Amino acid sequence: MPIDQPTIVRTLIRDRARLLAYIWSIVHDGHIAEDVLQDVSVLAVEKRAEIESAEVLPAWLRTAARHRAMYALRQANRAPMSLDQHVLDLLEGEWSQRDALPTNRLMDALRTCLSKLSPKTRQIVDMRYGQALGSQQIANRLGRSLAAVYKTTTRAHSALADCVRQQMQHD
Repeated sequence: MPIDQPTIVRTLIRDRARLLAYIWSIVHDGHIAEDVLQDVSVLAVEKRAEIESAEVLPAWLRTAARHRAMYALRQANRAPMSLDQHVLDLLEGEWSQRDALPTNRLMDALRTCLSKLSPKTRQIVDMRYGQALGSQQIANRLGRSLAAVYKTTTRAHSALADCVRQQMQHD
């Protein structure tokens, strides 16, 4: 039996952050990622008769998002910045395992961990991921060396990963 529209909407709301992160990992642009997410949301509702069940919906959304993201990059005459098709194929298994994790817990843990970063580190993380700036652009804007930005970003990734892992274990 095909999936119903309320189930699609609930899933999109529940998994919005996760799906948006997946799309962003392909396009590296917040505006394009939001546009792709909207396109995929509409597509899911339109194609609901083809979606077998709520269990396969997250994978269906990711597949549609991947194709729409790659199309958006082609339309903008841009190549994927870091992840090619082979890498996305390898990551699909990981994303599938994450489908069972509650998004709200992960987002809450990430918010808590981001608040623990120093203001300077948080600024660099925001510039990199919130504003989609490259490391050289960040270095130029902050008047810091490229090596310093790389070092801060690497330390932030490590600190956030450790903190989120600890938060998830305690919940």
